Amino acid sequence: MDKEKAKALSKTLACYKELQENNSVNLIEFHTADGQKHGIGNPEAIKLLLSVAVIELERQLRTAQFGDIPESLENSREYKAAKQLEYAMNDLGFKSERFAQALPYFHKTLEQTFFRTVKASITAMAGRDSRCIDDRNRASYEMCQMLASMLEDTRLPFI
Repeated sequence: MDKEKAKALSKTLACYKELQENNSVNLIEFHTADGQKHGIGNPEAIKLLLSVAVIELERQLRTAQFGDIPESLENSREYKAAKQLEYAMNDLGFKSERFAQALPYFHKTLEQTFFRTVKASITAMAGRDSRCIDDRNRASYEMCQMLASMLEDTRLPFI
């Protein structure tokens, strides 16, 4: 863990989150290498840029706190699939209920694999260090802890 970097990133992240929550930014200015200045004053564009900045700062903070993603994981097809799901879910139009409605249309073997993946995700989250859980995920973490013991004792056969 890079404590100094994590501390600086935490401070910057808190500042950006405050700007985001207070909706207090009315101009973002870019300075080019040739000395030109370009500004964005559109409130929706500013909101989007601050959102992206917060997401990136959170990623950098996680890396400073816990290290980089192991190369063997980052190069796996499971990680790549999870990243594709992340992109889909990061859209405000993503509806979890509609996603769940789509599951019966999967090939039945893939539906089994999906539920094995859900089970593994729940038990993995339940096993995380509680210090790594932020307020956005506290309720999910607590729910996973309640479900984990039941799931660990339940076998999902591969048929």
